[in-house]
Amino acid sequence: MKRISFFVFFSLCIVFSCSSNSDSKIEALPKIQENSFYGDKDFLSALNKILSGEKLSRGKEYYISAIALNEGNGSEQSPFKSFSQAFKVLTAGDTLYVKGGIYREEIIIPETLKGNSQAYITIAGDINNSSENPAVISGKGAADNFVLLKIQGASYIRISSLQFVDSYGLDAAGIHIEAQSNHIIIDNCTFKEIKVPQPKKKDHVANGILAFGNGENIKSSINNLLIYNNSFSNMATGWGECISVTGNCEFVNIIKNSLDNTGNIGIDVGGNYGYCPDPGLDFARYVYIAGNKVRNCESAYGDTAYGIYSDGGQHIRILENEVEHCSGGIEIGAEEAQLSEAYATLDVLVKNNSVYACKDCALAIGGYEENRGLVRSVRVINNTFIDNADKNDGTIISLSKCDDVTITGNTFAQSNGNYKGEVLYKENFQKYPKNITIKDNIYKGLESIDE
Repeated sequence: MKRISFFVFFSLCIVFSCSSNSDSKIEALPKIQENSFYGDKDFLSALNKILSGEKLSRGKEYYISAIALNEGNGSEQSPFKSFSQAFKVLTAGDTLYVKGGIYREEIIIPETLKGNSQAYITIAGDINNSSENPAVISGKGAADNFVLLKIQGASYIRISSLQFVDSYGLDAAGIHIEAQSNHIIIDNCTFKEIKVPQPKKKDHVANGILAFGNGENIKSSINNLLIYNNSFSNMATGWGECISVTGNCEFVNIIKNSLDNTGNIGIDVGGNYGYCPDPGLDFARYVYIAGNKVRNCESAYGDTAYGIYSDGGQHIRILENEVEHCSGGIEIGAEEAQLSEAYATLDVLVKNNSVYACKDCALAIGGYEENRGLVRSVRVINNTFIDNADKNDGTIISLSKCDDVTITGNTFAQSNGNYKGEVLYKENFQKYPKNITIKDNIYKGLESIDE
């Protein structure tokens, strides 16, 4: 994660897979479940509705307009002028329709704005907006570090069909989700031109969506989060990531998003950075990453930028994603040393993904230095890796500080004649890597490394 400063569609089987009352210190390895969203029962019901196109709100309808001359009552004929005024009025089940236009207000959704499990508060682009006149939240011309939208502990909120553009500064962001925020849905939004001034500098960190879990206990976690069918492009995130979920976050679903040329890492879930004072909660857990398309991730400061990166998280599912033309494909790592092996990167399933033309490394597993963290219990199954590692020092599979890794049923192919690296590279970190199983894979144009 390297943070210096404070994120063909498929059939999915919806299964209620865990409770929000999970133990904060996860010791045992649970059975890997392959196709299950994460969240409480009511949140999973909301996910079903989103995927089927149903509304989550059944209350009053209000409107806001960027060209309103005066603060109205929120009706379509007399719309609100400011989001801050609208948020004083909205209650559970209400919808705020955002009329086409450019909004330059920094939007802060406060803790007091709460829907409920049966009635979300929805903030959405007006269905009557045209493609020529969308609802745009813009930071153009604003002071540096202008975060376009902050969610400060609100709950049962849906953000839909808005554009977030032109956030600029050392800590720029499209949407920043803070501690205690829960049951948040961000869908069908567009994020563009979110940039830091000097991407090579360590203190320059931007994010398209950042869930920053610095809450001190289980009650203050960021939880029950859906990031669905959003588009991210033309960004310069510096030492940050496009979609970043870190620290005290649980039950997160990142599904069917498109990321292209966003700068540095595409999708990142991580932890063990000390953001949460309880080390048993200081990492993202129960995260479902599926159906995303990630392209053209490149680091400005020279590191390998992976399309999808699990760094310190636990109980992670990475399924049916497409990663193309990034410097790295998929990494299961652990940059920070854990206080206990119980907090290691743990229980990660990588299945049915496609990784194509990633020049440095297609698949990396483990803490990359001996004093880094440990990665445990990883299953890499039925993925396709094609035309990767075309650098002289590139590698298709890199194993470092890891334990209990199975790589089986995958296809490794090289068709373009540019392969210059290694099929398998293993770091020698005393007893690591250990308990590695590589079997029943298919190799085309490459030497087999099966045991």
